[in-house]
Amino acid sequence: MMKELLKRLENADSKKLNRIINSAMKEFGENDFERASTNNIIEDAQVSKGLLFHYFGSKENLYHYLIYFTITTMSEKILKEIDWDKGDILERIWKIIYMKLKLASEYPFISDFSVQAFLHTPLEEIIEIAPNFNMEDYNSIYTKNIDYSLFKEGLDIEKAVNVVRWSLDRYGEELMRNMKTKEDFHMEKLAQNFYNYLDFFRNCFYKEGSDDKC
Repeated sequence: MMKELLKRLENADSKKLNRIINSAMKEFGENDFERASTNNIIEDAQVSKGLLFHYFGSKENLYHYLIYFTITTMSEKILKEIDWDKGDILERIWKIIYMKLKLASEYPFISDFSVQAFLHTPLEEIIEIAPNFNMEDYNSIYTKNIDYSLFKEGLDIEKAVNVVRWSLDRYGEELMRNMKTKEDFHMEKLAQNFYNYLDFFRNCFYKEGSDDKC
């Protein structure tokens, strides 16, 4: 089904398609699948209902496409742009969050949609929607070529990394939920806030002077 849908969308008007994606993410992010309204989507996207169903065929297909789009767009962007030669896990986590924030500047409701969709969609269904998504490769972004010698001796590194990931991911998600237009994306301010947190975690978990080794 997804292959046929992607083939159909190859000739879609990119501006109209992006408006539909953003409007649908907003609607499905605010409502569960049953309560989400295609009328609200077409009104917000300023397209006809005929065009919406010409592109997607059904409300369910649109919802599945958004899941596919979110997974593939985010994972492909991160896997492509990660600097695998840099082994500082704190810097890598920041780069991952930065890329998510940059994506959110283009699709402001992607975080709201992700929370709703992945909370209410069974894992088996997600795998069926995006069968080419390689979870093992995606998970390697937190482990591949990481320099664990930066950490203080005797520290439980796994727990330390989890604390950093969970804290910064949560902070990033809050920022994405509040980022509703491109004008909200102030990279210098966001970067400074994150670097303040990175310095805090570096002082907590890294050996003194470890930043010279990054």
